[in-house]
Amino acid sequence: MGSLITTAVKYCTGSETIYTGDIVILMGIENQLNISMETFGDETILSEEDILVINSKSKVLMKASKALYAEFTISLRKFKELFPNKKYRFLCDSTKVKNDNFAILRRYLTELLMLQYERTEYQRAEWNKVSCEMLIFLVSNFATNIFMSENNNSLENVTDYIGEHFQEDLSLKQISSQFHMTSTYFSRYFKKNFGVNYYQYLCKVRLEGAMEDLLYSDKNLLCVAMDNGFPNEDSFRKYFTENYGMFPYEYRVAQKEKEEIKNKEQTENLLAAVKKLVGVKETGQVNDVLTIDTNSRQTYRPYWREIINLSECKLLLNYEAREQFEELQKELNFQYVRIHLDWSKFSEEVIYNFYQEEQIFDFLLKNKLKLWFTISVRELQESDLLFAYLKKMLSHFAPHYGSNEIRNWRFELEYNTLFDEEKIEVYWKLYDRIKEILVIYQIQELLGAGLELGDWEGIRKFEQFTKKNHKKLTALTMQAKPYTCMETAEGMSVNRVTDSGYVKNQLQTFRENFPEFTSEISDIYITDYYDSIRQMNILNDSCYRGASIIKNMIECFGNTSSLPHSVPLDLSYVNGIRDKVLFGGDGLITKQGIRKPSYYAYSFLQKAGPYYLGKKENAIIFGNEFLEYQIICHNCKRLSYHYYLDEMEQHLEKIEQYFDDQNEKELKFRLKNVKNGRYIVKKHSVNMQHGSVQDEVRRIAPYETLLVPAFLHNDDVDYLKQILVPQQTLRTYEVDDGVLELQITLSANEIAYLNIQYAYY
Repeated sequence: MGSLITTAVKYCTGSETIYTGDIVILMGIENQLNISMETFGDETILSEEDILVINSKSKVLMKASKALYAEFTISLRKFKELFPNKKYRFLCDSTKVKNDNFAILRRYLTELLMLQYERTEYQRAEWNKVSCEMLIFLVSNFATNIFMSENNNSLENVTDYIGEHFQEDLSLKQISSQFHMTSTYFSRYFKKNFGVNYYQYLCKVRLEGAMEDLLYSDKNLLCVAMDNGFPNEDSFRKYFTENYGMFPYEYRVAQKEKEEIKNKEQTENLLAAVKKLVGVKETGQVNDVLTIDTNSRQTYRPYWREIINLSECKLLLNYEAREQFEELQKELNFQYVRIHLDWSKFSEEVIYNFYQEEQIFDFLLKNKLKLWFTISVRELQESDLLFAYLKKMLSHFAPHYGSNEIRNWRFELEYNTLFDEEKIEVYWKLYDRIKEILVIYQIQELLGAGLELGDWEGIRKFEQFTKKNHKKLTALTMQAKPYTCMETAEGMSVNRVTDSGYVKNQLQTFRENFPEFTSEISDIYITDYYDSIRQMNILNDSCYRGASIIKNMIECFGNTSSLPHSVPLDLSYVNGIRDKVLFGGDGLITKQGIRKPSYYAYSFLQKAGPYYLGKKENAIIFGNEFLEYQIICHNCKRLSYHYYLDEMEQHLEKIEQYFDDQNEKELKFRLKNVKNGRYIVKKHSVNMQHGSVQDEVRRIAPYETLLVPAFLHNDDVDYLKQILVPQQTLRTYEVDDGVLELQITLSANEIAYLNIQYAYY
């Protein structure tokens, strides 16, 4: 039988149109290849090392003067055998989006080409191994489920069923009953939509299956016939001769001769491709030194403390929550607290005294926080209710706090949706009405619009409307979600974003695609971002969450004005859930008041000095005026396909499988132009052995015990609070040539803060 994946290296020297019945991956090797997909209306210019997946049943036009490219064809029939109960569409085009996963996919494809060329004794086994790994990676990271109406989907269901059952005795009566039709109606329905009668189509599918056996197996003609649904050898021979003008055995001989010529051509093309690709580097394998000139420094904005989200402000009516929040704010020192206004239950007739709000706002202001109010609008109509509530609220608090405080408040009107023209128009009508109310109280900052990164079409429509109607946002709010929704020719698709650098990449894509839009905006605030599609996730309690926070803060440094945590306290969650010791809440502190690795991530960032010196993938360096330097670093691991398979129902006992590896990371630093003398280097680190509440609780109790509400007593909590702190080590270094060199090793998902201080004695 044919392979799951077949590889070809080709030259395009003109134009050709192809119809892809299978799934095809194209990788550019030399020069540019222009690709137009008529089925979906997409156009792509494939350059060197670019990757494009062409979904099955696509009509493609390719043009080039002379472009060398690799073609990887995934058999749709064999793919469906591996994934029988899923309908996938691949969103994989490196020319249109930034995604760290492209580098890994490129490495797999390059390896397949190398194996094809080398032809070693173990080539077949290694080829199968890499092919399966590549396919799993492709499905895990670039596939999206398709949600379509029954009417749009019925034709594909018919062809899929035939493709899966053509080897059986698939009579007209049987297949019509499968789709709840009479034989007569199904026959007419099939002829109308496919242009041929049912048995002609079935014969065609069976012949395609038989062709594979003829070309890629040594089966005799009887076996080929029976294995592909033909009743006997004579029937198979008859249909084959009618369609191909020769007997099956003649075709087999002729094709083998053509294959020999083709293989010779492929060898030459492969040689050219391998020479071109031999210099491809494996991502993440080089441990380069981060070299910093300490004289080159610049001021920066510590954007990690710009905002703290407060899911429900009423939480702070709880004394325990107040204590935890006060402790958190004392050390982490956030600037703004972002509060969602729940105005929907009020009306102009209601007399409301704002007593609870006064208590909460007084507490927040006492803790040196500025107020940021968010209004979420979902309805497709103006709301007089909202305007009435705003007027009441501001008229109450203006004399209570005074104009100097009120004018520093920020308001945000977010419309968290996939924008279309109607919604955009409604949004701006609401925006203008709210702006009129705020101006009365000298409040200048009305932010918006809660755009979703990844919804490029919606953002484009929003930009066009603002330009056309002379609208302007001084500051833009956006959300980064680990999934995207989009309309396709096939229906609504939902794509789980598995790119480990998706926040960074989506921000960069936004700035590059909308340069005029972003140039007019002073600040771009990300107000929400998540690692998981579920708010409650066991990784939130783990070292990974701390490492992920620092990773994202480093990657997005200088590219956004905020990147806030979603939930500060696990007490935010409902009583029935929060009674458990650990339940995957996204809070920085557990219900019992125990600090998580995510807390320490912000604590390390808070220690950064006022000057930025430089950064690399895993580390960022700061300094101050007193010959003191701060290094904040991580070894955040990439999530594996095991995680995405279990994402909706994780298992703590399998947590180590949720990462690609558990390897250590060696980091080297070279600080130039430092003062000669002695330096004291203090390293504070959080890892699975130190500062991790999840790992410590797992060590002292079996997994089942974690689900028991009464598991931890007060003395147990006190004990955990005492021991769950970062590990601290101290070393001294002597510098006599103006260069300080350091080297540290981080375990999987470990975070570390290094304080480097000149010893004046």
